[in-house]
Amino acid sequence: MKPDDLVEMSNRYGKNEEYVLAGGGNTSFKENGVLYVKGSGSQLSDIKPEQFVAMDIGKLLEMIVREYPASMSDSEREKNALADMMAARLPGEEEKRPSVEATIHAMFPYKFVLHVHPPLINGMTCGKTGEDVFKDLFVEKAVWIDLIKPGLILAQTCNRVFTEYAKKTGKYPDIVILQNHGIFVAADTVEEIDKIMEFVVNKLNNHVKEVPCFDSVKYDKVLVDSITQKLKQICSNSGDEIAAVLFCTNKQVLEFLSNKESFGPISTSFTPDHIVYCKDEFLFIEPDSDIEKEFNAYKTKNGYNPKIAAVSGLGFFAFSENQRDAERAKILFLDLIKVAVYAKSFGGINPLPGEFTDFILNWEAEAYRSKV
Repeated sequence: MKPDDLVEMSNRYGKNEEYVLAGGGNTSFKENGVLYVKGSGSQLSDIKPEQFVAMDIGKLLEMIVREYPASMSDSEREKNALADMMAARLPGEEEKRPSVEATIHAMFPYKFVLHVHPPLINGMTCGKTGEDVFKDLFVEKAVWIDLIKPGLILAQTCNRVFTEYAKKTGKYPDIVILQNHGIFVAADTVEEIDKIMEFVVNKLNNHVKEVPCFDSVKYDKVLVDSITQKLKQICSNSGDEIAAVLFCTNKQVLEFLSNKESFGPISTSFTPDHIVYCKDEFLFIEPDSDIEKEFNAYKTKNGYNPKIAAVSGLGFFAFSENQRDAERAKILFLDLIKVAVYAKSFGGINPLPGEFTDFILNWEAEAYRSKV
């Protein structure tokens, strides 16, 4: 293994918020039939060599073509697939859990793989005309994967698309764009990975007509303090505890929060990461509304507290039981806003359908990642 190259690449991209946030993204390296892939719950920004999981590539590839009974529910299928993936770990790795996308990493016949969720790229993957623009910009230099549930089904779909691409072009793809998800880049050196990412980013930067503007703005601090205390009291009244309430506003945020209509495009999640850290939809309230009534209505409808409360003309509040989770909800909601701005150059936002968000909300793999 080349831990220095893999760790350097992982840390560098992981520390750049234009590529990775919180525990998102994953990386891998192959050597002598072994895949070294990021462990689930680890952060690329500070991952160490021992946090990668060593896996048998042959067993992972066998798993992808294995037929699971069609009668299985989503949860049953993923439970069985998880057991098979765990069985592909090498001896001594039993205490580690690999990224759920380890099977996709195994498919690439290249040494290094980088998977990230840049807001610029997701402006295209989450855009209504994203696929059409993708075809114009990248022609046959990359493959597009339509929206599909993550886990085994996504891996099997990628396997089919990769094989078809190889038959057509004579090689496996090194750029894979996934609708409402992100990008995979694969190569035999980190230098090649960097060049490919630079190529993709330059293509998209030349296409987008508007970029996010997070310039600071003045706001009513007394009102912010008042709402902060109300949110803490509301949760306390319902038996919940909120240890952290974080307020955020800027020029771009206010453009989306001027009224309920302008809030519409950012009222629900666009990607799995947004769902994991912010939930699937967000609370919108007027400054003078009955916040407790709105809050409880949301909780009754969804079965859990909101992570984000957007206040018209003011900004948004991210809150949770601890400071870390509240901070992650905040930065992921800001990422969602970036994606929404970039998506304007791709026909506007194409949000995730309810069936998909329900799957993510109830998927054990994402619950584990969020918990860790």
